[in-house]
Amino acid sequence: MLCITLAAHAGGPPASREAEPDDGDVVRLDRMVVSTATRTERLLADVPVRTEVVLSEDIGMRGALNFSQAAELLNGVRVESNCQNCNTSEVQLLGLGGAYNQILFDGTPLLSSLGGVYGIEQIPSAFVDRLEVVKGGGSSLYGPGAVAGVINLVPAKPRAGGGFAQAGADVQKGEPLWFGDGRADFVARGGAFALSVVAQGAKNDSIDFNGDGYSEITKKELAVAGFQAWWSPSPSTRLRAAYQYTGEDRRGGNRLGQPEYLANIAESLQTRYHRGGVVWEQDVGRAFDFRLGYSFAYIERDSFYGGGGDVATDPGDPAYDPAQLDPAVPGSAAAASYRQYGYTENPLHYIDSQFNYRAGAHALAFGVQYKHEAVFDENRNHAGEGLRVTADGDFSNTGIYAQDEWAAADSLDFVLGARLDKSSELDNPVFSPRVAAAWAATEALKIRAGVSTGFRAPEVFSEDLHVDTLGADQVRIRNAPGLAEERAVTCMAGLEWRFGKNDTAWAVDLTFSLTDIADTFVLGEILTDTDGSLYQERRNASGSRVEGVEANAAWQPFAALRLTAGVAWYRSRYDEGRVIYDDTPDGGATVIVTRNYLKTPAWSGVAQAVWTPLAPLDVFAGLKYTGPMDVLNNNTGTLNRSPNLWAADIGLVWHASIAGRHVDFSAGVKNIFDERQRDLETGANRDSDYVYGPRFARSVYCGVKVEF
Repeated sequence: MLCITLAAHAGGPPASREAEPDDGDVVRLDRMVVSTATRTERLLADVPVRTEVVLSEDIGMRGALNFSQAAELLNGVRVESNCQNCNTSEVQLLGLGGAYNQILFDGTPLLSSLGGVYGIEQIPSAFVDRLEVVKGGGSSLYGPGAVAGVINLVPAKPRAGGGFAQAGADVQKGEPLWFGDGRADFVARGGAFALSVVAQGAKNDSIDFNGDGYSEITKKELAVAGFQAWWSPSPSTRLRAAYQYTGEDRRGGNRLGQPEYLANIAESLQTRYHRGGVVWEQDVGRAFDFRLGYSFAYIERDSFYGGGGDVATDPGDPAYDPAQLDPAVPGSAAAASYRQYGYTENPLHYIDSQFNYRAGAHALAFGVQYKHEAVFDENRNHAGEGLRVTADGDFSNTGIYAQDEWAAADSLDFVLGARLDKSSELDNPVFSPRVAAAWAATEALKIRAGVSTGFRAPEVFSEDLHVDTLGADQVRIRNAPGLAEERAVTCMAGLEWRFGKNDTAWAVDLTFSLTDIADTFVLGEILTDTDGSLYQERRNASGSRVEGVEANAAWQPFAALRLTAGVAWYRSRYDEGRVIYDDTPDGGATVIVTRNYLKTPAWSGVAQAVWTPLAPLDVFAGLKYTGPMDVLNNNTGTLNRSPNLWAADIGLVWHASIAGRHVDFSAGVKNIFDERQRDLETGANRDSDYVYGPRFARSVYCGVKVEF
């Protein structure tokens, strides 16, 4: 949202970094960024493809602990929960689901199929200096899946030695989430070498919102540690290296103190996630430079999806039958749940190259990218014995791209590009042209437009590796025979109007978008296989169309106050109605057909205010609106319409100096009015997919951060 580019944090720059130059302009439209769309260093106001930025000080002020919470600060960016048992979630852009965008780590797509299941909650905000969001596929530098856009998590490069440590608690329904993180920075004399070491830990018990004995918030322990290193052996050579390890255990359902197979419902994940890479940047001359990089991600996961179902587990229950909890008894509930464990491996390798040549008004970029990913998923029993392989495949994509950033005139810029991608899952390569233009009509008014194309090949997706449960039964996803790739065309047009005078500043923008998708991937109704197991089949629909408008306004009436608001409208519909529920094969009489995307509201919005009444004090207030959306309940066989939901937050940060250290004390309340889903599923037979809207109940948080 445009507000994120407004005036600097009033409490002053962190002690561990150099202050940015202050040119007296209240509106920070002159912030220098490496544009995500072009990988060229540009003023934010001048980037040819519209880029929205969230700064680290804004993330910290709002108590956002990880990427999934920070992303919600932007208008038109939604984080939607997809599971009542294990809290998996996705980021939506342009009215499209998480599968249509790419999440980048310093420009590299390292969120693999399995990483996309829980990865957005496993990225600590301490690792991020800023988020850069480019909506739409206006850049050819990124792969075919970036139909809705890219979100780039940019780390902080230290300019001086120092760092910070912080700790706090976020208490929700009486249960605290304890967290602590920190960063230590080292910069060699002369700045030729810099190193940042970052770590975070978080822990919370499960939370039961509706008192039915089953969790809505998982019990979780998270530990993350990593480093970023920069080395410039000469003025023309730059090297970067990074590594991050994530270990997470989460458990949802009931009977959390028992082995998973003895619970009525359990979803349990133990994840070990390695991610890293190296990049070499070289200036050959004034007109030519290049970038070569290798990155990797490797995930191992032990999992359990399922449970014993609706059986008595309390010895005091008159219906209690100990034989039902004995896996050695054929036909017992425990005999089935004993076999619902899994083991998954998901290695990913990514090689990236970019060669840049500048000639007059043209900045040309060429490159080759190669991505290889393998997925091995095995169904096991509690003893760790393999029962069957559910996925064992590898997928690769080789992409060649060319892009011209052309300054046709002082007020007119074009980004002209194309990709040629060969997926291992397709017989023929796919050509994807993309074009964007930016015209500065006046000093205050800029008009942008773009057209992009992309595709998704039929591979193993993140939703395949998160196993939905209906009651205690697993619901797996299969690709239909002959599944064809999706093809997408996205058109965008918008304007930005900004002006500032003395201590007053305004910023207004309006963006229209249209995405047409041919052969859209859809999941059909839940079916029963010959062995009694449940599954959904991924098929091709005839197509779909998503139309949208986003509007943002930011006003800074004086230096100490920033006010912003944004609203987004999207209509996401299939070209033809599709069957999402059909119980007639089981003797029922209900068939539900819809053209609407599920769990995608037409209207959403944000409003924010930051006030600095005193030099050491920042006060924040925010409002997040989620409009009605269609949500399917497989238990009741109904397509329900969710209510309007308004989540309001308020917080403050007090900046102090103690023993020569800069110290921040923060406190606040999230979701003040406890606006959330009230018709949650209950009991052992609940439909875990029937969740929507704000993911968390009202909570109170506090924390302290010490810089050194």
